[in-house]
Parts: sequence; C-alpha cells; structure tokens
Amino acid sequence: MRRAITLMLFLSLLQGALAWAALGSAPSNFDGATTTQTKMAARSLAAATANATTAVYTVSQSTLDSGTIVREYTDANGVVFAVSWNGPTLPDLRTLLGDKFTAMTSNAEKRPKAGHSQLAVNQSDVVIVSNGHMRAFAGQAWIPSALPAGFDTSTIE
Repeated sequence: MRRAITLMLFLSLLQGALAWAALGSAPSNFDGATTTQTKMAARSLAAATANATTAVYTVSQSTLDSGTIVREYTDANGVVFAVSWNGPTLPDLRTLLGDKFTAMTSNAEKRPKAGHSQLAVNQSDVVIVSNGHMRAFAGQAWIPSALPAGFDTSTIE
C-alpha cells in the first residue's frame, strides 16, 4: 500500500515537471481544451491618446474537459502576467502557476487546517487568491511587477 501511494505521488510530481509553466512564462497547454483569444487594450487615465486602443495584452480563455474556465492574460511579448479560473474543479495549478506554485503551497502549509476553503497570498512577486468548495472553485493570480501600464487587476475575470 505504501509503495502504491509513493508511486502515485511520484507520478503526480513528474506530471507537474513535464507540464508547461504559465504565470511568468509562456501560456499553458491544456490538452483537449477549447481555447479562444481576445486582444485587449489597457486603459489608463494618463494614456487617453490614440495609443490607448493598441492591444497591449491578450486574454486566452480555455474551457477544460471538466467545464472549468481558465483565462490567461498575456503581454505583448507573449509572457503570462495574470491567470484566473472558475468552475466545478480546480485546474492543474502547478501548470497554471508555474514556479509561483511553491508560494501558494508554502503559504497553505502555514494556515490552520480548519476553514481551508480560501487562500490569499500577497507577496511582492506574486498575488494569489483562491477560494471555493466542491463543484465551485474560483481564483486568480498575477505578478504585480509584470502588469502592463494602466492594467486594473479588478478586471481579471
């Protein structure tokens, strides 16, 4: 029994290592997911010129087989600066958060076990907000230093 648990843990870690990283790097590759992209312009009060309509980031929306919707916000260089998820199951957060996943897990370890349906991480290099319960999970994460000028984090869906 112990060998089976060790093998399952090893395989899940191996899967995470082979997955594409997202937050802070290239967009994720969700096998079998339906993806759409929308180019957006960040609006800034200081940038009320013709340049304000230039696309400065792209939102890619993927619908996973489970029905969960994942959105990745990518800057003009193709780097993901924010992600969000909403649906009946959690997406593979190791894939979605990339190297920022360790910030989430280390903060989760410090919390008391009771009432663990919400997690908030607010660090200088990453902000992660995740909450939910069975069949209703939602969350978002972003890298504050990578946000495009004029981007409002309240617009992350």
